[in-house]
Amino acid sequence: MTNPHPLLHPKHKHSLAAAILSMGMVNLSMGIAFPLTAIILARQGVEPAMIGLSTAAQAAPVFFISPFAPRIMRRFGPAHVMIAGLVMAGVAFALMAAYPNLLAWFPLRFLLGTAGTLLWATSEAWINSLAPDERRGRVIGVYSAAAAAGFASGPMLLALIGTDVTPFYIGAGLMLVAALVVATADRSRDHFGEAGTSRAMWRLVLIAPAALLANFFFAAAEDSLVTFFPLYAIRTGMTEEASLALLTVAALGAIATQPLIGIAADRMNRLNLLSGLVVATIGGYLVLPFVMPLVFAAGITLFLVVGLANGIFTLAMVLVGERFRGAELAGASAFTTAMWGTGALVGAPLSGAAMQLWEPHGLIAAVLLIFLAYLPFPLAARIRARKPVAE
Repeated sequence: MTNPHPLLHPKHKHSLAAAILSMGMVNLSMGIAFPLTAIILARQGVEPAMIGLSTAAQAAPVFFISPFAPRIMRRFGPAHVMIAGLVMAGVAFALMAAYPNLLAWFPLRFLLGTAGTLLWATSEAWINSLAPDERRGRVIGVYSAAAAAGFASGPMLLALIGTDVTPFYIGAGLMLVAALVVATADRSRDHFGEAGTSRAMWRLVLIAPAALLANFFFAAAEDSLVTFFPLYAIRTGMTEEASLALLTVAALGAIATQPLIGIAADRMNRLNLLSGLVVATIGGYLVLPFVMPLVFAAGITLFLVVGLANGIFTLAMVLVGERFRGAELAGASAFTTAMWGTGALVGAPLSGAAMQLWEPHGLIAAVLLIFLAYLPFPLAARIRARKPVAE
């Protein structure tokens, strides 16, 4: 009898551990950077609109770098690309601490965003290339939990160490430690095949739209929730402290549920699970307005609904690894990174406008519309998967 859960090759296991650990550090550093830059600039008297432009400078590289990321991965190999990205991010953090002003931060945040784009696209492609399909869900569930934990820990770390420039130096140190961790992993360059063997990134969407477009919708919804939930909670009758505590509960839900969703992905039809997660997420957000402002009930609802919503990201990444190999896996991972950046830019303005049109429940209405717009993709993928393949 064959073992249904084959053991990973020790070299692959070490590389997976290095990639997951280093990306946890990356997300922790980014979880520090986003709120800290806004706080420092506001303290200097910078207008909110300019702070927004500074944030956009960090988000913009996803559109410029993603098209070239697959070729870079194939040319240099994932470990070397990640080491370069981590060093680049470390330098950006150190210089942001040394020159804490708006004008200096525009190019430095662009550099940080360039590093982040390379790191997220490369880590996802590398992890998917190493994970055996029988354990892909488990591996990516752990990766998603580590990513969520990193982001959630950033603001908590700021509360402990303060909001001067010191956290930027900590971020720089974390990046250098992560680079050393990745340097111990497999640094071969043959994970994604030769250059010129992959279709254009946009053509890959026609093959697996449910997997490749999920990040756009998920990021649009998540960015909307993180940006506006405290305001929404306050306007439904909660205190500011309670609203922030609920965001922490939501983050814990995202961390705790991903390994469980990963295990489920290895034991059942993945497209059925993805469709079920989207439907359950929509149901959870429909319930949320009815439990506000009851802190305990709202906390349970948010814990579950945010955990389920993050499962959509996890399942999409699993499906990308299941469907694509070699050069196309590199291209697909770069495309999903671009979709994340696009969704993050679209989500908050959409939800802000919705809150102005319907006070205060426009936020929940916007998030529901985002997930409802995504729902046809996994449903259509299920139907297509059931059709017999012509010989």
